[in-house]
Amino acid sequence: MKKFISFLLVITLFTTLFVGCGKSENKANGNETKDSEAVSGKGSEGTSDEGSTGVKDYSKQEPYTVKLMLPGTAGTNDCEEVSALASEILKKKYNTTLEIVRVGFGTYAQQVNLMFSSGEKLDMLYNDRGSFTSAVSNGQIVEIGQYLDEYAPEMKAQISADDWACTTINGGIYAVPANKEKAVAWGFAFVKSVADELGIDYSKIKTEEDLVPLLEAVKEKYPDMYPVMSNGGSMNTMTMNDELGGDFGILENCTDPNNKTVVNWYETDTYRKIVERRYEWAQKGLIMPDAASNTEPWANMIASNKAFGRFTNVKPGIEAEMQKASGKEIVVLPMTDAYTTTNRLDILWYVAHNSEKPERTVQVMNEIYTNPELQNILTNGVEGKHYEYANAAKTMVRYPKGVDGTNTGYPSYPWAWLNEMITPVWEGADENLWKLTDEYNKTAIVSPAKGFGWNNENVINEVTACKNVQNKYANALECGSVDPAVALPQFIKDLKAAGVDNIIKEKQSQLDEWLAAKK
Repeated sequence: MKKFISFLLVITLFTTLFVGCGKSENKANGNETKDSEAVSGKGSEGTSDEGSTGVKDYSKQEPYTVKLMLPGTAGTNDCEEVSALASEILKKKYNTTLEIVRVGFGTYAQQVNLMFSSGEKLDMLYNDRGSFTSAVSNGQIVEIGQYLDEYAPEMKAQISADDWACTTINGGIYAVPANKEKAVAWGFAFVKSVADELGIDYSKIKTEEDLVPLLEAVKEKYPDMYPVMSNGGSMNTMTMNDELGGDFGILENCTDPNNKTVVNWYETDTYRKIVERRYEWAQKGLIMPDAASNTEPWANMIASNKAFGRFTNVKPGIEAEMQKASGKEIVVLPMTDAYTTTNRLDILWYVAHNSEKPERTVQVMNEIYTNPELQNILTNGVEGKHYEYANAAKTMVRYPKGVDGTNTGYPSYPWAWLNEMITPVWEGADENLWKLTDEYNKTAIVSPAKGFGWNNENVINEVTACKNVQNKYANALECGSVDPAVALPQFIKDLKAAGVDNIIKEKQSQLDEWLAAKK
């Protein structure tokens, strides 16, 4: 039923709402009733007033609590304190209070699905790109384009049409892309002091294969330290693919502007060579033995000297970010160029279908995205308890004495929020970090398919079946936990039986149509 309702909503909105990649304008108008209310100075509840300045007063709206959920385990009391500080701002302006719920990274996805299915109150949530198309097809998230003009005009204006296009399906906008790095490079991060002690010139390491002498030296010198750990039970594959909106079917090496052929990533020679190398490393003891099932936070493993390094994304400030989390000085070696795709707008904020008042939730999104004070509170917590200012200008922050990334009651993950680029920079990073991030975004190689909006409704059953297969094999292969000579052929066979070729065919058809429309 939810899928059917979502489908009707998309069809209705299609006639009034269109967002195209590369278009200079973005029109996401609400219905006529809301437009009429806006002219008369009344919101959807008929309780907002408009003064002589023409600025609406939403403080007289009915009281409402927005329940917000994001990952990163935090103390219950800490979340309540941060919620109270944020609510002081929101209550005065919107008569809205905020309830923050934080869940550990290892169980976050499971908790989100549980709340979606149970109907428990949930208004606003973080999620990554991987769940986007299925969340839309299954009716789990609300189309927010209908609310932007009235309840989030500032946020709407600050996000480019190209970026809105990356969260658009069938003309409807379903998510707010986080304002952070919107490109990615891949590399390897490790503890500097350990590497320096080994006397290896790691500046010459440019590829995954080049890492072997360093990792072998770590294993010999520190037998109780894992040379390579996983991150949440997974290890990225260090490639430059365009995942074309998610699910299955990619452009392999999307830095080639002429590459427009959708392929099954798991059938490529590139993937086979990667998993063969990972298995070889695991047999040598270079990868932790339970990598595919590991749930211990990487920062804790680094801090407690259990592990030396891990594969990571590379961006401006990544070393300082990892040092803040682990308490160790970190070196990050880039191994690919920076590139950008639709999927690189990877942190998305949704309005859950459970929300009783989606328009009030969008209103809160707008305030968080545009209000530096509010975004700082939500990102960094309570001043003096979770952070303190590191300079008189209040442009940099740090942990208070006795607090670090392993014992804080409210971990700070700026990248996870709606707009990290209006918050203070953490000490240890370049004070011009946000300027550097903006330049990084603008200079990255652009995939020929960036902005393509994959719609999986026609193959949703195949997607579900293939994801079950993927969950069985992919992490284990990529962490070196199973022999690819045996597991990879079976993985591919099971994917084909689950309908992966139908997904590839459908995605290629949609991509071809999208590319033709761009000409």
